[in-house]
Amino acid sequence: MKGWQDIKKEIEDGKSPDKPAGDFDGVRRAKYALVSALTKRPLVVYATAFQNPIKAQFAGAFLSIDLSDKDGFHEVTRNLKGTAVDVFIHSPGGSAEATESIVKILRNKFKDVRFIVTGTAKSAATMMIMSGNSILMDSNAELGPVDPQVRVRGRFSPAGSIIEQFDRASKTLAKNPDQLPVWIPILQEFAPALLVECENYIKLSKKLVSTWLAEYMFVGEKRAKHRASIVARFLANEKNSLSHARRIDLAQLQNINCGLKIKPIHDESLELQDALGQLHLSIMATLDGTGAVKLFENSEGEALIRSVGIQQNPQ
Repeated sequence: MKGWQDIKKEIEDGKSPDKPAGDFDGVRRAKYALVSALTKRPLVVYATAFQNPIKAQFAGAFLSIDLSDKDGFHEVTRNLKGTAVDVFIHSPGGSAEATESIVKILRNKFKDVRFIVTGTAKSAATMMIMSGNSILMDSNAELGPVDPQVRVRGRFSPAGSIIEQFDRASKTLAKNPDQLPVWIPILQEFAPALLVECENYIKLSKKLVSTWLAEYMFVGEKRAKHRASIVARFLANEKNSLSHARRIDLAQLQNINCGLKIKPIHDESLELQDALGQLHLSIMATLDGTGAVKLFENSEGEALIRSVGIQQNPQ
């Protein structure tokens, strides 16, 4: 199977006649065509450079899922034929509301959506994946918790932890009112309606995940809503992960034992395993070695690439 050095050499040698060297686009798009030829399904790619520290500092929140991504998804899906599609996703997550809009675009057009994860798809990206009919996932890949993060005074905190802290303060002060001076600086952080907003954010996260699972992955199966609810509660409960950045891998998802349709990439043919490995490496090379910060592309050659003025050479 091809590795990083093989992909690097392909890029350096060039695949396109008009780009004899440094042909990131030609090599990457050749991998899209290779995967699509093997799966017999069109491929959509959504990937951001959030793991590149320089771009993360420079581009910031732009690397996350936001409403502007609707344009990218519309562009690379509108001309695709058929009712089935594969969606490769590499993202840190972002807005649940924007994710809902993107899911609507995908599900209005395709009856069968399979998400492919070879790297990382956290938070709202995990939510999006739960809207698929199935998931194809590498054993080293990872999803993440979907517990909402709320910005309070310049930092993000889990919505559930904010509610828990308020409940703890209430119980403590009911027993020991003299502790009020200790809690005042903490309670002052709670803006009006913050607790209600936190509760609503948690409800929204669970509702989106459970609704999508019941409607798509578990559709027509016994106790679909109940099973979907179990998965949603697991993913949205910060006590299960203890950190919003913590990985949820293939084995953990399979251990939920609710019938999630997740297939390990290593169960696929060696040819497809190799093709998906090349796909991953060529995308990572582009995100590290060019100014691209977001890729919206498909196997039919349509693309919307958002870039910043940063150029790096992969090592």
